[in-house]
Amino acid sequence: MIEAIVLAAGRGTRMGSVKPLVTVGGRPALAHVLDAARAAGISRLIVVLRRGLADEVGRAVDLRGCVEVLNDEPDAGMARSLGLGLAAVPPGAEGALILHADMPFLRPETVRAVSAVAARGARIAAPVYCGRRGFPVFFHRSCFAGLRRSARGDIGGRTYLDAHRDWVETVDVDDPGCVYDIDRESDLAAWEGACKCATNV
Repeated sequence: MIEAIVLAAGRGTRMGSVKPLVTVGGRPALAHVLDAARAAGISRLIVVLRRGLADEVGRAVDLRGCVEVLNDEPDAGMARSLGLGLAAVPPGAEGALILHADMPFLRPETVRAVSAVAARGARIAAPVYCGRRGFPVFFHRSCFAGLRRSARGDIGGRTYLDAHRDWVETVDVDDPGCVYDIDRESDLAAWEGACKCATNV
């Protein structure tokens, strides 16, 4: 069994609003990410939310079937949310896919492709579009302890990935949405399926 962790507790400072609730095509960004994961066959989703905004998010987004994890210290950075999400993965799971709530253009096909590589025994798996590594990134359970130790602030899992490049199995995808995140309102206006670099884990 492979879990999915959606990091949705970001401060949204540059966006000027709650990023999981930014409207994309008439719906919240987080809803698009959850849809992509569900369409790819991921039935159980761990969603890390900022405490104090969880109720607002829950009113706007269908969180049925999701495990809600509340981050009391969102200002501690992405590493805090990542650690909370990993801690919520049940013991029987082989590993977890890491997704971001600010990547609403991600396609289900990409989630399926990474899941397939993970199911074949990869320790780390990630999609690649236009020469750039994107999301979701899969980490086998054996990586969790090291991933938590290495994560700091908003760096998340980047340090761990850089230290274990030989473990990363990539799959080429035709999905610019796997490398495109929305940090600012201008990012939404600029979306044209262009090759851009997303936040690293």
